Amino acid sequence: MLRRALLSLVAIAVLSGGSVAASTGPTAIPTGFARASADTGRDPVPPAPVPAARVAALGLPAVLPATDPVSSPSPEPTVSAAPAATESANPAGARPQSSTSDPARPESVGPYLVPAPTPTPARPFPTGSTSAGGQLDGPIPPVTNLAPLPKCSYAELPTPLSSLADWNLTLADTAYALPVGYAPYDLVSAAPAGFYGGNVVRSVMLPDLTAMAAAAAKAGAPLAILSSYRAYDTQVYTFWHWVNELGYSQALLSSARPGHSEHQLGLAIDFKAAGGPDPWAYYDWARDTPAGAWLDANAWQFGFVMSYPKGKSPSVTCYGYEPWHYRYVGRAEAADIEASGLTTREWLWQRQPDQTPPPSTPPTYPVTWPPAVPSVQPSPAALPTTGRRRARRSTSRSPRP
Repeated sequence: MLRRALLSLVAIAVLSGGSVAASTGPTAIPTGFARASADTGRDPVPPAPVPAARVAALGLPAVLPATDPVSSPSPEPTVSAAPAATESANPAGARPQSSTSDPARPESVGPYLVPAPTPTPARPFPTGSTSAGGQLDGPIPPVTNLAPLPKCSYAELPTPLSSLADWNLTLADTAYALPVGYAPYDLVSAAPAGFYGGNVVRSVMLPDLTAMAAAAAKAGAPLAILSSYRAYDTQVYTFWHWVNELGYSQALLSSARPGHSEHQLGLAIDFKAAGGPDPWAYYDWARDTPAGAWLDANAWQFGFVMSYPKGKSPSVTCYGYEPWHYRYVGRAEAADIEASGLTTREWLWQRQPDQTPPPSTPPTYPVTWPPAVPSVQPSPAALPTTGRRRARRSTSRSPRP
């Protein structure tokens, strides 16, 4: 009996010490455990105390109060000074900022978790130039070049306006070439416009290309893309393909030499009728097919202009007539080209830096030829003696062999 009483006293003493340690606070956590929880970024979990049910089963007094985290629920968090400080530091409902710099860890403010920031959606495609005043609509570039249009020739002159920002004014013809390595940075797929097959174009034309494709399909003249952007290396293959097919002199009228193609700008498209053969299979694609006729009459309304029209090809454009080849210049510019009756080469030439040669400066003294002969000739007696001797001596010598 004495032994059993002693064991009961020892058990009471042990349980009383543990309960006192646990009752120092509702969230009393060992120091080392709290530091580990802070390092991992997780909510700390207090160690499990002795259950009150086990104490009652032993017939011992319940020393744990009602604040036991196991036997009683945790008090509901109350909105105290922490949310007030958050509102003052972030006015107008701005999302609170966390002091941690780890982007993978959720940001916390007091006892609450702030959800991760929503990723910013990708910028939509540019709206393009529209008659209603779209993003790219603006004043028509003025005439800046008063020099006459040069005759067709083949050279490697650097085009004056070669920046990607000058996309609607860059001139590429048989004489003016694009810079080495010219490649647009904003090429996108033409699939959003309804053209599949891997064709890419500059994003600046995609909205108007989409609108034009929809309008053509609605009019019963659905379009398809035969060729769009071509890199320099692709143009090398394309040009020499036509050289092998047609001969060099004829290929110069049908295909651009590498570096001189509008396709490298990412703004030119060779169209064809959807489901139809290649456009050059027809005698006149713009007259013999609904798609070609619709483009010829309406493409300018969407910013596209036929680069090599009939009647001015090749005399002005330097290439043969191609009713399938269209270049995008923007709606305002295309409307001006359509109204002027100029080709794209003529219109673009007028917007290049002035190529007029400076006027020649007249001489500051009068020049006559042949020189005037004096009316009074000097007499032989007036000539110097030394001069006569030297003249006689020089005439007496025979020329060297």
